[in-house]
Amino acid sequence: MHACGDNFYGRMLFDYSQVEKDELIHRATRQGRVLSLETYLNQYPIANINQQYEYGRSRWTLLIAACFYKHENIVRMLLHRFKPDINAVGDVKLDFVHDIMYGVSPLWVAVAVGHFGIVKLLVEEGNANINHLSVTRSSPLRAASYIGRLDIARYLISRGADIKLVRDGNYTNLMLSAYREHTHMVKYFLDELYCDPNEYDQDGRTPLHYGIDGGSFDVVELLLKRGAKNISHNITSPLLWAALDAREDLVDAFENYYLSDLEWIEAREILGASYANIESKNYNLNKAIEHIKIAYKWRIEKNLPKIFSSIQSIEAYNYFQECQTLEEFNQILSQSHNRLHIESLLIQERILGQKNKRYRHAIRFYGALLADTHQYDTSLRLWLYELDLRRQHKINFDKWHLRSFVHMFAEMIINHVDIISEKAILEILKALNDELSNSRNNDHNLLTLFYLITIISQISDKQKILPSMMDIYRILVMFVRTCYTTIENSQYWTLLHLSMMTGLPCVNDNHIMALCKYPCHKTIGLLLKCGANVDAIDSERNTPLHLIAQRKHDIENVLFIINLLCDIAGAHPDCVNNQGQTPLEVASNIHVKEHLREKIGVSQLKCLCARFIRQRKIIFQNYRLPLYLVNFIEKH
Repeated sequence: MHACGDNFYGRMLFDYSQVEKDELIHRATRQGRVLSLETYLNQYPIANINQQYEYGRSRWTLLIAACFYKHENIVRMLLHRFKPDINAVGDVKLDFVHDIMYGVSPLWVAVAVGHFGIVKLLVEEGNANINHLSVTRSSPLRAASYIGRLDIARYLISRGADIKLVRDGNYTNLMLSAYREHTHMVKYFLDELYCDPNEYDQDGRTPLHYGIDGGSFDVVELLLKRGAKNISHNITSPLLWAALDAREDLVDAFENYYLSDLEWIEAREILGASYANIESKNYNLNKAIEHIKIAYKWRIEKNLPKIFSSIQSIEAYNYFQECQTLEEFNQILSQSHNRLHIESLLIQERILGQKNKRYRHAIRFYGALLADTHQYDTSLRLWLYELDLRRQHKINFDKWHLRSFVHMFAEMIINHVDIISEKAILEILKALNDELSNSRNNDHNLLTLFYLITIISQISDKQKILPSMMDIYRILVMFVRTCYTTIENSQYWTLLHLSMMTGLPCVNDNHIMALCKYPCHKTIGLLLKCGANVDAIDSERNTPLHLIAQRKHDIENVLFIINLLCDIAGAHPDCVNNQGQTPLEVASNIHVKEHLREKIGVSQLKCLCARFIRQRKIIFQNYRLPLYLVNFIEKH
């Protein structure tokens, strides 16, 4: 009886599918059930002990999974009994890191989760590669630097870890430790491993820059004590870097180290300017006034008047000039806060230069402040000035940059602003043309253009007929004739296809979502007026009429749009898609079907002939037919 029972259970185990066996093995590893895992591995010998298992966003071996969940007993059993490849890599998503870490070894994972016992086991019994690098050139020592485990870092160094191995971009372990606010790690790298406190990455940032970004006074002070200098390699100096964050304490940390009078004065000016133009808890206009006044007093004491390379009058700044004396500054304080904001921007432009990212960000921040109080025209002037600076200095756009203008336009319409600056709309259209022509962020920018077209279609009737709108309509015609389509989704939708869609693809913006609802007959009407190809096809040979015909709701709007497409634009209601279906055949709503039947009516003779050729699969491509005729037949 006992033997029969064994055979019964043996058959049960044997009957598991390979997928079920893999899941048993993987689950036992994750849960730390060492005896069960060993039994499963003996019962179901797997062809490759290094095979990959997927779990969540991770893809790893059993050994990496055991390291991730800190199961030292399983790691030991696997090493002793099944001899896995100690350096076989996987892709791991750690809870405390946003990105997936690709190509990491078991040792890297053991360090990253901070399990010293497993680290020693892998190195001493498994002979793991101490200097194995991930896809982004992250080493086990770097993982120790990230989590601040000095004990593990010391051990890795004693076993041959190479301190000179750096991540892509020459981003060193000292820089990482400084950013992560691990003062003890920074001290170890400087005092015991003799790392250079003035090393710099490919962008010119030094450990001081990273320490300031991390925000630790202790780290910044330690770096300065160990010889870090206020030097810059084609980047803002560390002192100004701290001032730009409006971190008065970090600026003061430099006080006992040699700096020129001008460096101190400009740092104080930038500190004051930053208090007036920073989007954080540090925003403080009183502090801005205090530090700008201190800088003026120091200029008087040191006889260092401001020097302007050139004085420009900028429309976005209401043609104001930067104050040159304390008396002038005191006079502007009696004016509105807006004047203080502009003064702060003028200070930043003089010291940092027009190409500086932080200066340009400050312009956009002040513009956003104005938009919050519905001062849209002034806000747009500032944003357009920043846009012009990017163009002048050939600085690429972040893909959300142009979308933010569309957000503001949508907000203006929602708040019943009668006239939206035609100049602003035109400049954004030109910028989108530049981006799309160079295939940058294609789908994102195409959708930005799409939402902007919807907004243009919804501006007031009063504005639509203004002569100044003609340039906007001309550039829209150019966009439509270029026939841009989506690429990333492999659907190749045109702007007209998109206007038939339900919902908003790739948008997370309340104002745009509130205004741009699809399918939108106003957007469709504007596109058709600009010459959109009403019979354009996507990757499945669906025309816009195919897409709108499939709608099951908002039928009144659907019927109106079908009229636009067929009666105004002359859409072919008998075009077929890849499935050989016409819009009528894909429609599910009875009212839509009836409406399409009316549109088809008595088909033209050439349409009937084309459909006959297609349905009978008559070969016509070998005949020397004109291209337009070939295309016409293929539509049917």
